[in-house]
Amino acid sequence: MKHALAILALFVCSTSYAAGWTQFAVPTQVDIERGNGVMVYGSFGNPGTCSVADQVYVQSTHPQYQEVYAAILAAFSSGKQLQFYIHSCESVIWYSAATTKYNTMEPGGALNMKH
Repeated sequence: MKHALAILALFVCSTSYAAGWTQFAVPTQVDIERGNGVMVYGSFGNPGTCSVADQVYVQSTHPQYQEVYAAILAAFSSGKQLQFYIHSCESVIWYSAATTKYNTMEPGGALNMKH
């Protein structure tokens, strides 16, 4: 029983959950991360109180990934502002150790674009 609780505690602690809107910001850099997702840089703040501010990660498994990615590229190309709804802080191993967490847009999140 103690082992099961220890494993459950590790699983629960591996991802931080904090929800909130980023600030509206123009994307300043967009990275395609080895087919796993896209990292967006800009003055987005840190709504999830994650390890890293001003970066938002969208996993390629997001059900609307193509639409989200298209909106990100449109905003980057045209200088429009984006705002993401963040549900969690997750690690992205390509960028740093597993203990570093990035604001991550989950399937239940949202994306707004404005002038």
